[in-house]
Amino acid sequence: MNRRAIVIGAGLAGSSAAERLAARGWKITLIDAADAPGQGASGNLAGVLRPLPSLDDNRLAQLTRASFEHARRHFAALTAAGQPLRWAQTGVLHLARDDSHEATQRRVVERQQPAPGELRFVERDEASELAGWPVANGGWWFPGGGWVDPASLCRANLARHAAQITPRYACQVAQIDRHAGLWRAHDGAGALIAEAPVLILANAAAGRHFAATAHLPLRAARGQVSHLVADAASVPQIVVCRLGYVTPAIDGLRSTGATFSIGDGDATLRAADHAENLAKLDFILPGYGSHIAAAELAGRVGFRPLSPDRLPMIGAVADATAVDPDRPARPLAEMPRLAGLYVINGFGARGIVWSALAGELLACLVAGETPPLADDLVNAVDPGRFLLRGRNRRVRGAARSLIDG
Repeated sequence: MNRRAIVIGAGLAGSSAAERLAARGWKITLIDAADAPGQGASGNLAGVLRPLPSLDDNRLAQLTRASFEHARRHFAALTAAGQPLRWAQTGVLHLARDDSHEATQRRVVERQQPAPGELRFVERDEASELAGWPVANGGWWFPGGGWVDPASLCRANLARHAAQITPRYACQVAQIDRHAGLWRAHDGAGALIAEAPVLILANAAAGRHFAATAHLPLRAARGQVSHLVADAASVPQIVVCRLGYVTPAIDGLRSTGATFSIGDGDATLRAADHAENLAKLDFILPGYGSHIAAAELAGRVGFRPLSPDRLPMIGAVADATAVDPDRPARPLAEMPRLAGLYVINGFGARGIVWSALAGELLACLVAGETPPLADDLVNAVDPGRFLLRGRNRRVRGAARSLIDG
């Protein structure tokens, strides 16, 4: 096999896919419209590393748990290799929203019996002690969680096997096509940027701007993070979450937020969104931001790609033109695919926890290796799932029309 691939997008998704394929000896051409990696949705000062348990241990919980464990191993390996990754396992305190949620959190720990070093429930007094501030409820304590500088992760991924990766920054892909067994990426003038047998789309919501991927239900969610000037010795020294998050001070700034607005393309900072973030901060740490004026805050706006079911899209792109919406659904394994075209996208607000395992899964699928996840979880993130759901909805709708008529 000609082990060459084009990766469009140099954020968490693209850099993770490139790193995993490069580790297998693939030659990668990495293309990004920005002038450096991690400048889009992956450009915040810090992201949160923690899983998301659930009482029924659903697929989201299983995926985030597996991804959390894989991410910590990957980050430790990058650090051991001397790569420029900035992260800290400070621990993450996920406070309960209210008394009812607190009871649910307790039941999760009682039912699933995780190792204390992975997760335990802490009562309000201990939670307050961990946070260094009085809090309203107890919650989950993840000792191995923490914060990660996303752009540094992108740079570390790309530096680890740099000889295998040719970056093309400040380069906008306007069109893709396939000719003579090769996928080709073209700029706005139609000039060829690169060609290879495999093309991987990791370019956030822009991933659906090509004809071959127009059926993917990718959406962009605007998120504004607020930056608080903070001394390194100030509390909290850990990440604290409660319908929002607040990080420790990192280079003199503490991040808190974030807002979430689908279909909002405004890239400018808004005082109203800073006020919303301060309200979230007050919900997390009551009274903590009472002296802070929203109008005086700095911050950052990013646009996070997400799917309708909030699970990522990882795998081969289906040939939507070959899928008959009027026929009963077939298994994903039988769905027609566009040879050599893959997507790794839709991370939403969980790019930090998902990206490492997502990159490994995609590399296994491209290389024909055994995936690192069970089949049901691989299917759960297969981008073809949306065509199956579309067909199922139409078939059910037609059946209802016959019954109602």
